[in-house]
Amino acid sequence: MPSIEKAPRPRNGSRNARIRRIVAVCALAAGLAGLAGCRVRPWEGFPTQWSRELAWPPPPEEPRVAFVTQVRKQEDLFTSASKWGLLADLLAGPKDTKMVRPFALALHPSGGLLATDPGRAMTHFFFWGERRYVAIGPKREGGLPSPVGVAALPDGRILVSDSRLGSVEAFDVKGRWLGSFIARGVLSRPAGIAVGAARGEVYVCDALRHCIGVFDLQGRALRSMGRYGEGPGEFNYPTHVAVDPEGRIAVTDSMNFRAQLLSADGAPVRSFGRLGDAPGAFSKPKGVAVDSQGRVMVVEGLYDAIEFFDAQGALLLSLGGSGAGPGQFWLPAGLAFDPAQNLLFVADSYNSRIQVFRLLTETQ
Repeated sequence: MPSIEKAPRPRNGSRNARIRRIVAVCALAAGLAGLAGCRVRPWEGFPTQWSRELAWPPPPEEPRVAFVTQVRKQEDLFTSASKWGLLADLLAGPKDTKMVRPFALALHPSGGLLATDPGRAMTHFFFWGERRYVAIGPKREGGLPSPVGVAALPDGRILVSDSRLGSVEAFDVKGRWLGSFIARGVLSRPAGIAVGAARGEVYVCDALRHCIGVFDLQGRALRSMGRYGEGPGEFNYPTHVAVDPEGRIAVTDSMNFRAQLLSADGAPVRSFGRLGDAPGAFSKPKGVAVDSQGRVMVVEGLYDAIEFFDAQGALLLSLGGSGAGPGQFWLPAGLAFDPAQNLLFVADSYNSRIQVFRLLTETQ
């Protein structure tokens, strides 16, 4: 009896599915192309409402800080990607945007939130201005093994300091590596980084040399501020740095258990905090920020709190406590402050999230 070969199964179904997919992609691309001229203004639509039940201090005192939201992944900031991000997700699948251990934070001038993540050996860029997500680091050969500081230059370039590389690396807004902004060997152990746009300067904490390196916007060394010691303007392992709207420089002086405020020229202005475990004191100070009213905010990492000081150094509020709820922390680290919206971003490292708070004025 002659053998009977099985006829191949018709492939019209899979072919039709491919055709439908191609048509859908083309339609989506055409529709998105029509939106090419549309831009979202920085932070437009960002959640800013707050509840009295999640504001501090509690009644009957007037609230000074209110919880707004938390961010663990892209969808917590926006539910849709950019016009081309949607197309990329359809073709290649959505990106993994979850944070593991956010450490340092910065805001991008075009409207975006930057968060280093040593737990994932990369930096997250939640690009609010175009409602898309960019992974910073994977496009550099060798990646970013230990990103500990981040900042954005006025022209949009993103700077990441990496303690293991011993350098500061530069990237564009698409995550493409532009080269070393500060090469290995210039700093002993780069840590926190901040940009003073008004003076065109970049400030980098050099923890092992106990000073702040000052560079121009092209990465050329200008000078250094501070030396080892415990006096005004001296440091013992500085780790985080921030610049206020007037150009003053706030530095976490970690092993002196304080934060210091310096003038734009590096002269000591005031110190905040002391060694201890009471509100207003520090055991493990980390992130630092300064608002438009001169209030200084410092992370107390060991006791899971944010300490708020007025411009004269008096304690205004101690916010926090151990936990995973709003206003609670687990080893918090970096801070970023948006003076236009009075929003404070806190890297709640071991809760794998960023918490967002609004600083309230006396009239709110």
